[in-house]
Amino acid sequence: MERTHYLRREQAQRRTAIFVALFVLSTVLIAGIVGAVAGLVLNQRALEAFEVGGFQAALAQFDPQVAAMAAGAIALVIAVTAIFRLISFGGDGAKVAQSLGAIEVPADTRNPLKQRYLNVVEESAIAANMPVPRAFVLKHEKGINAFAAGADPEHAAIGVTHGALSSLTRSELAGVVAHEMAHIANRDTQLNIRIMALVFGLVAVYVLGRMALRGALISSMGRRSRDARAQMLMLAVGVVVIAVGALGILGGRIMQAAISRQREYLADATGASYTGDPQGLANALKKIGALGRQGRVNNGHAEEARHMMFVNAAAHHSMSGPFSTHPPLIERIRALDPQFDPDTDPVWREDQKTMMREARPWGRPAP
Repeated sequence: MERTHYLRREQAQRRTAIFVALFVLSTVLIAGIVGAVAGLVLNQRALEAFEVGGFQAALAQFDPQVAAMAAGAIALVIAVTAIFRLISFGGDGAKVAQSLGAIEVPADTRNPLKQRYLNVVEESAIAANMPVPRAFVLKHEKGINAFAAGADPEHAAIGVTHGALSSLTRSELAGVVAHEMAHIANRDTQLNIRIMALVFGLVAVYVLGRMALRGALISSMGRRSRDARAQMLMLAVGVVVIAVGALGILGGRIMQAAISRQREYLADATGASYTGDPQGLANALKKIGALGRQGRVNNGHAEEARHMMFVNAAAHHSMSGPFSTHPPLIERIRALDPQFDPDTDPVWREDQKTMMREARPWGRPAP
């Protein structure tokens, strides 16, 4: 079993490296495309040639030096925007937890469920050979979910929902906490912030395209008719930059989700190695999957932070597809418990009955 989890960790790490490389490559490609367009538009000879002979004549006057400078400028805009966003995120996991409405559990709590939670967090930190992160609870959340935040282990925080505290057994809670501890140890929390910042940098390209298009529209007013073709070219350039920026954002979101899915597999395998009990984590996932909505978080920030959660937190999002930040629950369960069959598994079937009874106050009909 340990060998299997090791191989899964290696596979997830390799796939993550591939997706990150593709993400960076696509960003460079976007800068190159915009630079190539700029190599035509910012070249006076190309514009004059376009006036006389159209696009083919303008293409013959393409200036690679101008294109390279423009591509470098776009790359710089993306980098500066991403760095600015990265700084604004900060690295304190406790601040992230508090922004989600989570309450820190005091060390001297007398609540037995919270004390059990603190004990589990400490045990998991020892197993991971890391500092003990600050522990938080999302109060009034009946769904079973959790999250980890922080740029590094020294500034990390772990949070669970009230539903996780009250519905999970100790071994299941230990599996969930170990999963979140694995995210911190594997620096997934740091990677998530960097990917989010890079996507924000791609948004800047889209905004530049809109500004260019608007500027071209304004400058075209009152111009003489002989400048009409050049103005049309400028408008076309604005549209191209907007399209490239939009495609970059779309591709970035898809790549971000793909990276997140691989890190979830990696955290499952790593977390199971911390506890030495993959079945505990598998049973927690079964308890969530027995009724699909049990991972939901009603907090208004759930959508923004869905990539940070243990399972999909927003009820209206599909559990699969290119934009899903989490793998399907059944695939995660089978990675931990290869013999799992939802039609015959006693834990899954019993959880499904229990969860359906508990779901009635949420508006679900009785079976």
